[in-house]
Amino acid sequence: MILAGIVAGGSGSRMGGDMPKQFIELSGEPILIRTVKCFLQHRSVDAVVIGINPAWEGYAGQLIEKYFSGMPVYLTPGGADRNETLEKMVLFASGVLKCGSDSIILTHDSVRPFVSGRMIDDCIASMEKYPVSTAAVPETDTVAETTNGTTADGFPDRSTLRRIQTPQTIRIGTFLELFGSLDKAERSAATDLCSLCIQKGMTVGLVMGEMTNIKMTYPSDLLFAEAVIRAENAPE
Repeated sequence: MILAGIVAGGSGSRMGGDMPKQFIELSGEPILIRTVKCFLQHRSVDAVVIGINPAWEGYAGQLIEKYFSGMPVYLTPGGADRNETLEKMVLFASGVLKCGSDSIILTHDSVRPFVSGRMIDDCIASMEKYPVSTAAVPETDTVAETTNGTTADGFPDRSTLRRIQTPQTIRIGTFLELFGSLDKAERSAATDLCSLCIQKGMTVGLVMGEMTNIKMTYPSDLLFAEAVIRAENAPE
């Protein structure tokens, strides 16, 4: 079985406003709905599990009923942080949906609504080579290292750097084994799935991402997103 695990537990404070950013509308549709559609419409994805902020579970449920009634889209309460939300989604998939250990879950930010079918294909294919993979794009800017936040300590070679996106992809059995081996400090030190895997010496494969696969974080990102939607809908 192949699942999409949509991480939607954040509050979106940097975006401003009175609701989490995954519920902000783009051209008349909530960002979360646009993101779910990318996976639900993909030929290889069997179901979508959304790890939602418990405070917004009722509202999210109304949206799912409105847009995806009768479709394999499920909600489960998120955790205190991203990694705990991932764990809850995987446990839901394993327990409630009866997904086997070989099942693949593509974990994805709820506020990346432009993931392409090509990326999803490549992420699934990567499971033939790697225990875990992540979408990533080459770094195009010069990057500075700093220890004090006010002066630069050095400038790493950007040709060796990649900007990490999602999906991040793993088999359910691999995730459960990995997460069960971590202590509390290891879990809290990692910012995402691949960080957890690196701590345990696992090989993380890189799948080519796309520059349009942005994470909606700041109000200016909404302007970019609307431009992408207009370009997608423009007559040829």
